[in-house]
Amino acid sequence: MPSQATRTRTTVDITELGFDADDVDVSVAVDENDDGTVVEVEHDSEAWTLTFDEYGELQATPSRSPPRWLGPAIKKAAPGLRVM
Repeated sequence: MPSQATRTRTTVDITELGFDADDVDVSVAVDENDDGTVVEVEHDSEAWTLTFDEYGELQATPSRSPPRWLGPAIKKAAPGLRVM
């Protein structure tokens, strides 16, 4: 049986999460398939790509230091993922 993939794109207002920012909107794209989930987060001119396994566990931390709001924004867009 072929795997079923879904892609959702959400805009998260990070001020609703308690963070101050000049550009409050963050774009979060979530690609889910049988093997796991890939999350792409875009804010201003920056972007982060995070990969989660099929159990929602983060596979690797971002190579550069992420902003404090990154985890809460992902959690709001994809509540089933385990983000620290």
